[in-house]
Amino acid sequence: MTGPGSGSQGVYDQINGPGPQAPPTGSGMIPGAAAAPPSQPPPNYGELGTGQAKADFAAASANGGWEFDAEAMDNVIKRLQECIERDFSRARAEASNLTGIDAMGAEIASDGYVAMANASGAAYQTFLNGAAAYAQAYMQTLIDIKTAYQNQDQAALDAIRSIGKAL
Repeated sequence: MTGPGSGSQGVYDQINGPGPQAPPTGSGMIPGAAAAPPSQPPPNYGELGTGQAKADFAAASANGGWEFDAEAMDNVIKRLQECIERDFSRARAEASNLTGIDAMGAEIASDGYVAMANASGAAYQTFLNGAAAYAQAYMQTLIDIKTAYQNQDQAALDAIRSIGKAL
């Protein structure tokens, strides 16, 4: 391979060129490390659940051969409600044990472990809250769809279908 910066000239330039620049004092950066990209805000799981339920409804009812089945809709809503009340409640109770962990001793290894374990438990709780918000919003949208069908509210159904198609 030939060209600028390659071969023996490239090695010579690297040895005799300026060294890496130190990060500004107080920046918290380790010399040679790249800064982490700024963190993004978490998604709104409630909006995601609502959008997915609307998209699913729009896809199911778009071809005209689909008929609303109140009993089947009730069964899906009931199963989601049970999942939210039973499964997410149990998972949240168990997840609470993953935070508030105390160190066995007062030394670096125990303190480091406890910090990471508590951070992991908090991240898991955040995940559970998002998943529960998604399921709750999905279920509420199904309830809204069922109510619109029962009330024969064609404008509401068309609005739900059009929103689902836009996703």
